[in-house]
Amino acid sequence: MQQGIGRKIVIAVGMLVVAGLLIVLYQWGNAREDTSKDRQLADGQTTYSFAMGTSVSVSLYGTQDTEYAKIEQAIKDLDEQEISWRQEGSALYKLNHTYTAGEAAEVSDTLYLALTQAYNICRGSEGALDITIRPLADLWNIESATEEDFRVPTDTEIKDALAKTGYEAVTIGESKDVTISKPDMVLDLGAVGKGFALDIAEQILKEDAVSGGTISVGGSILVYGAKKDGSSFRVGIRDPQGDAEDMIGYLEFASNSNTCVSTSGDYEKFIEKDGTRYHHILNRTTGYPAESGLASVTVVCQNGLYSDALSTACYVLGYEKSLPLLQKYKAEAVFIDKENQVTVTDGLKEQYHAAQAAQK
Repeated sequence: MQQGIGRKIVIAVGMLVVAGLLIVLYQWGNAREDTSKDRQLADGQTTYSFAMGTSVSVSLYGTQDTEYAKIEQAIKDLDEQEISWRQEGSALYKLNHTYTAGEAAEVSDTLYLALTQAYNICRGSEGALDITIRPLADLWNIESATEEDFRVPTDTEIKDALAKTGYEAVTIGESKDVTISKPDMVLDLGAVGKGFALDIAEQILKEDAVSGGTISVGGSILVYGAKKDGSSFRVGIRDPQGDAEDMIGYLEFASNSNTCVSTSGDYEKFIEKDGTRYHHILNRTTGYPAESGLASVTVVCQNGLYSDALSTACYVLGYEKSLPLLQKYKAEAVFIDKENQVTVTDGLKEQYHAAQAAQK
């Protein structure tokens, strides 16, 4: 959900190729051990933890208590061992710090799958999502800057940072290898990692015959299987102009929908300076925070990584330009503009319920 990194974080947790995927998810589903065996949990109870720089919530039905810890540990391990650009020792960290420009570098099965799928959205969105945006994000420094020391980069600084970006310089090989043609680039999966974690978690639920549940990693949510009483699942959509607990509406999913919901918004991570809000979703074309007339985009898709990636790409593109992209990946979306007007794509109109009369 992130394209670039921000400092002020407000997380709205909802109230609430194919052969490679199977191989990777099988490995993650069978390698995790319970780290909290003494925890006694009621059916459907929600647990909270922290991973991937955000909050993680897990609510499960029809399973043993140990399943909670198994899911939580799998998400932490995915980040720390595979896809974190920050974590020294992760597969992605090693790639970023050891690659030689123009030479193929072999990567792990898990990282290869994540990079392949993320690159697919980079190409499909023509760079609205770009996994090489990190040098530009570091320049803006919204992550660690305060309002007092934050400054808008100069045009020259932005140009220099953009010279180190561009997904086109990355080639995903057919033998689990990656080639980066330019030096000083950094691959960053922050915009897709939380959704990818849901894909890993979903496969574990399938393999362990869990009957249902919801898993939230930051702004990405998996709705899986069925509740014990058969009632529907509801995923809240935050009001961009309200507080963290204020919902503008919600999506309702019947049992066995098995889908992922991801949201990107300008309220998630930002800095305000001299009356202007600078948010974390960066546009590689301009080098500035994206201005598409949108306040947030919520994407619903069967694939978690795609839902996460598409929410960022669609925010950058804006409503009209997003529609062909959503259609290509069989996804639906809820768009909220700067005036707090809600537009829902056709495939979600029966599932979206407005909290106010804001829906078109």
